[in-house]
Amino acid sequence: MMKTRYKTVLPALITALFFLSACDQQATNSDNINRPRVTFEPNIHNKQFGKYLVHINALTTDQLPTEVARAYKISRSKNRAMLNVSIREKSAAGETPITADISVIAKNLNNQLKNTKLREIKETDPVAIYYIGELPVGNEETIVFDLDVTPSGSSQPLFLSYRQQFFTE
Repeated sequence: MMKTRYKTVLPALITALFFLSACDQQATNSDNINRPRVTFEPNIHNKQFGKYLVHINALTTDQLPTEVARAYKISRSKNRAMLNVSIREKSAAGETPITADISVIAKNLNNQLKNTKLREIKETDPVAIYYIGELPVGNEETIVFDLDVTPSGSSQPLFLSYRQQFFTE
């Protein structure tokens, strides 16, 4: 009798836990996901937002020169991708790289989340500021990057969406 009860209760419990987990994930990300986003067009890697210019690119890390990968502690692999984001502020004097608070949610077309944490890189000659993050990818996998970018000195975030398909074979 006890084994029969476990056979009927256990699948229901697992289903309920899965559902609750999905609801929790949805609640956590709903603020970011449900905001209207400016989508980058295919093969376009920069977008103007008022006085801010956002550059974005993603590629498999095996495309990086060995010296560059080593210098930035990036694992070179066909199955790893790197997201690169930079923000420049336009003024009458020209464009200046600026810092920003950036959060990213990366997911494939099956809505599987890809853990991507960006780190800031600053260079001095020439002056450059950019943010890079790595994530695993599969062959022909398309990743959608939803980004919230708040440029330094601004209280208004920019909501962006960038899509990239990766080929690993």
